Amino acid sequence: MVSSILSVVVAVVGVGFLILAHEFGHFIVAKATGMRVEEFSLGFGRYLWSRRVGETVYGISLVPLGGYVRVTGMHAEEFEERVKAAKESRDAKLRDPESRMTGRSAISDEEIAATPLERRYYAHPVWQRVVFIVAGVTMNVVVAFFLLFFVGLQGYFEPTTVVDRVEAGSAAADAGVLVGDRFVSIGADTTDEWFSVQQAILSRAGERVDIVVDRAGTHVTLSAEIGLREDGTGVLGVGPVGEKVDPGVLESLAFARDRTGELFAITFSGIGMMFKGEVPVTGSDGLAGPVGIVSISSEAFRSGYFLSLLAFISVQLAILNMLPLLPLDGGHVLFSLIEKGLGRAVSLRTFERVSAVGISLFLLLLIVATGNDIGRLFGGSLGF
Repeated sequence: MVSSILSVVVAVVGVGFLILAHEFGHFIVAKATGMRVEEFSLGFGRYLWSRRVGETVYGISLVPLGGYVRVTGMHAEEFEERVKAAKESRDAKLRDPESRMTGRSAISDEEIAATPLERRYYAHPVWQRVVFIVAGVTMNVVVAFFLLFFVGLQGYFEPTTVVDRVEAGSAAADAGVLVGDRFVSIGADTTDEWFSVQQAILSRAGERVDIVVDRAGTHVTLSAEIGLREDGTGVLGVGPVGEKVDPGVLESLAFARDRTGELFAITFSGIGMMFKGEVPVTGSDGLAGPVGIVSISSEAFRSGYFLSLLAFISVQLAILNMLPLLPLDGGHVLFSLIEKGLGRAVSLRTFERVSAVGISLFLLLLIVATGNDIGRLFGGSLGF
């Protein structure tokens, strides 16, 4: 019981660390470029805890679905309205569209109105605004790299092309694959590493192929009909022998570089398959929401691959945040580039309408993912 609670706590802290790192990327660039940072929050909505240090309020908010760094003057119209409101001793009517998620600013309109022009976001060059926006994603990539670097330093098992297990009743068992066999080729593909074995199997669902294995120094050709998973990919039913690797610093850096690249490739491949309908969005094999991520992370902590999973989640957060939708970072980059092309600011009304669409899609995605999480907890699906 204690270990289960500990694993959940560690999982929550780990995911919180990834969010903190993302927002810290925005924060340090804002400070470096002279933008005023009003708030730095983990979570959205009303503060559970907050403290003001200097000109910035730091806090933990009620809804633990991300975080934000609020800089002064994200939109010129909104800032001008706050200036008018301060002069007339009333609340500003116009608000940053994203305040629907973040809540009202914790800093008064009177104080914000006194912010010098050079410290307002909208007055900065486009390149500084873009750097501020992409800094969060960059931090997620950096964190993923260093997590994998530490995994490398601890030593790891590299899968080989030698068979360690054959599942009973699988396509491999029916074909006559034995423990100790080494894959030489599958179909027309040479299999000199485990990754190539995986790719050859995944891409040949339902096909009958020749498999060449090295068995005690002799090449043996077997015929196998590759099985079909629920997500449409192929399965053979074998597991590889792992070879322990204890790299030094340079080898660990290379390991982190290669694995980070592989995580990006896997994520993009998964997104592509999802859009093609080749993998499910709903159900037990569908998207994971906050509950599912914590559950998977706690299991990873108990099983000893927590850092690798955190790196994977960090890469996924980076990719998700660069989707060209407001209020995500990619949406802000897109609108900054549009403003650069137009030579003028996009109206706050346009920002509000586009943000409303993005927030609605985000909430829909959250509902689907949470439904999947609940379905997994109760051993089924809610049918979203």
